[in-house]
Amino acid sequence: MESVLSDIRAGIESINADQIRSKIESLVDALDVLRQDGVITNDAYLDAGAVHGGLMMLSNLIEIGIDRTEVKSHMEDLISRAQRVEEVHPGLMVSIDAAMR
Repeated sequence: MESVLSDIRAGIESINADQIRSKIESLVDALDVLRQDGVITNDAYLDAGAVHGGLMMLSNLIEIGIDRTEVKSHMEDLISRAQRVEEVHPGLMVSIDAAMR
């Protein structure tokens, strides 16, 4: 998940909604596999869903043409949310990133 967020953050000036949605699909697939395999708990899966929802909102903001300054602000909030999820579920981001490779 950290790699997804880093990629989006790095390209926030030019990334489009479809590119974010593609990353979201990969994230969702990884989360599903990790939960089914018992690598992450249902709670971790649900908490990671908050980041998923934030990414969907970000893609929608970009799609409707919201100023990139506001999009950047939402991205920073989303990164903070992901860090809080990681604090509650240590190792979650590493597990997700590994599953996405």
